[in-house]
Amino acid sequence: MIDATQAQAIVLRHCEGGRPCADSERFAVQSCEFSERGNCWIVRANSEDYVLHDRVERCYVGVNAYLVDRQSGSLEIVGSGQSVEQYLQDKDDLRSAGNCSYVLEPTFDQTGKFEVIRFRQALECSLHFALQMIAPQNRGWLTGKLRVLKDAQALLERRGVPTKIGLQQSSVGAVEVDDRAWHWQALKAALKSKEGRFT
Repeated sequence: MIDATQAQAIVLRHCEGGRPCADSERFAVQSCEFSERGNCWIVRANSEDYVLHDRVERCYVGVNAYLVDRQSGSLEIVGSGQSVEQYLQDKDDLRSAGNCSYVLEPTFDQTGKFEVIRFRQALECSLHFALQMIAPQNRGWLTGKLRVLKDAQALLERRGVPTKIGLQQSSVGAVEVDDRAWHWQALKAALKSKEGRFT
């Protein structure tokens, strides 16, 4: 089991060994704490000049935190553009999914006339396109990280379009969505991009 001292040493070795001027640049640990699940250490480190002497111009950017697995001592880096909590949640979701993919799909079909109308209005599309989107072979709308799909689901729900997220063996035909800041126009564009995929 890796303790806090060992975890910090692993991170400092990585930081100082990964620089071209490793013999002159020293690093220091800002913080070291357990993850919520307790399976890894969350270590934040930067140059000694920044951590110990507040020299902002010596601050390295690009890394939010280093994760050290408590069992193996393996190291993962969380970039500055993502929170540690999101990173760890994504890892847990991926582990839970196994060999399956998360897929967002509608909970209504052609018999749900009000839902079809709300969906068509929300997407500002033709009735023909809306009906194609809920046809059995086209119901897998989006795939990607569970966290991002939940954001998309909430945006659709606010517009009266009920959906569900489930695990499926195949996500063929579903649009892959990424981590970018999620907003309605991006979601609408992703859904409308399915038009060229219909069989």
